Amino acid sequence: MQRMAPVGARVNILAGGSLVGGALTVLALLLLWVLRAEGIWVALLLFPILIIATAPALMRQAERERDRNLFWLLLAALVLKLLGALVRYFVSFKIYRGAVDAVAYHEIATALAERFRAGNFDTGLDTLTSTNFISFFTGLVYTAIGTSVHAGFLLYSWLAFWGLFYLYRAFTIAVPGGSHRTYARLLFFLPSILYWPSSIGKEAWMLFALGLTAFGVARSLTGQTLRGLTTAGVGLWLAALVRPHVAGMAALGLAVAYTVGRTQRGRRPAGSAMKFLGAAALVALAVVLLSQTARFLEEQGLDPEEGVTAVLDQTTERTTRGDSSFAVPSAGFSPARLPWATVTILFRPFLFEAHNVQAGITALESTILLGLAISRARPIGRAVRSFRRLPYVTFVVVYAGLFVLAFSSIANFGILARERTQLLPFFLVLLAVPGVRAGRASPTSSAATASLPARGADDHQLARA
Repeated sequence: MQRMAPVGARVNILAGGSLVGGALTVLALLLLWVLRAEGIWVALLLFPILIIATAPALMRQAERERDRNLFWLLLAALVLKLLGALVRYFVSFKIYRGAVDAVAYHEIATALAERFRAGNFDTGLDTLTSTNFISFFTGLVYTAIGTSVHAGFLLYSWLAFWGLFYLYRAFTIAVPGGSHRTYARLLFFLPSILYWPSSIGKEAWMLFALGLTAFGVARSLTGQTLRGLTTAGVGLWLAALVRPHVAGMAALGLAVAYTVGRTQRGRRPAGSAMKFLGAAALVALAVVLLSQTARFLEEQGLDPEEGVTAVLDQTTERTTRGDSSFAVPSAGFSPARLPWATVTILFRPFLFEAHNVQAGITALESTILLGLAISRARPIGRAVRSFRRLPYVTFVVVYAGLFVLAFSSIANFGILARERTQLLPFFLVLLAVPGVRAGRASPTSSAATASLPARGADDHQLARA
């Protein structure tokens, strides 16, 4: 860890860097608006703009952790994430020849941008949720910067990076005794996360929304209840616009973690009443979000009135197509299926199940993650048992369990690899969480927890700058 400059000088540097970065970003965006560039030229201009706009936030995080090397790690992660958009574009248009969802989003967004620029704000869409919301949002982006599918891929990849950044911040706040570098390296450089949420589509949007939600969860569990729940609420709302069932899972995970965890506010005299009211509100929010799932399923061509098992069977039937399909047991919420469903969602395809380059890369990644999970089985078990001391782990476990149940009927490795990018950032928490023994904190965890007020003060000072 490199020594940082004095506090006053650091604050001045960060403030100046933020102002310069913001000014350059605004000027560059105005240039894009004036030029009304099209095609690849928009992406070429946008690439440095996104890096300049993000750099001040990366500098602030390095300052929070007093580690200059962290800035370069985060900057490398940002560059690789944006390059991941170029790789995703190449695969989508050169290998799959445009037979991807991003093309449909792009075409509708292009038409919407033409309308908006002409002063006609009638979208012609029956709803602004799910698939339609992605088209609508992309249309707004195209209205501002110009029509370019290349730029669309870049912007969605950049949006996903912000989700990853918020997930990392959540980990440093809620799990101060954990291995921050391990989590950062896995979170920012895992191939599937670099690749899948890097195009116009729901995956990038959901990663951003879930990252913002996790950041709010971490704050609410460490004493910043109102700010945390507000941030989490915004994240859940953004997620519900596209996938309300996933938002409902996250809300229920937050409700459980907030109820059973030893939050700092819960130790105060008035903490019990506030905690009860907060938990009740969170449960109500989770119920509302999950109630929207029926309409979501209908929009996807599924019939929720036939029951949960029937819906899962329909999902299995619809995904059992193509070379990447595989057989799954009959659908349903049988507890006996949960262990194998967990293995399938997190670690398949296995190496012997991969039949092309893309599946081979996914299988290699899954094998490495499986090995890490096995090697850390005991610390993970101790951390899970310390659910009251580590409520963020409770949030992760509840969300992961619900996710496995909801997506256990998918019978296609390609779809599975794409969908589990909504789960992997949370699973990676377990690979970096400290193995706290139940009933007492480890010295490292206690020391890190004791340093939380100082970190909070430093964050407040930097925020004012």
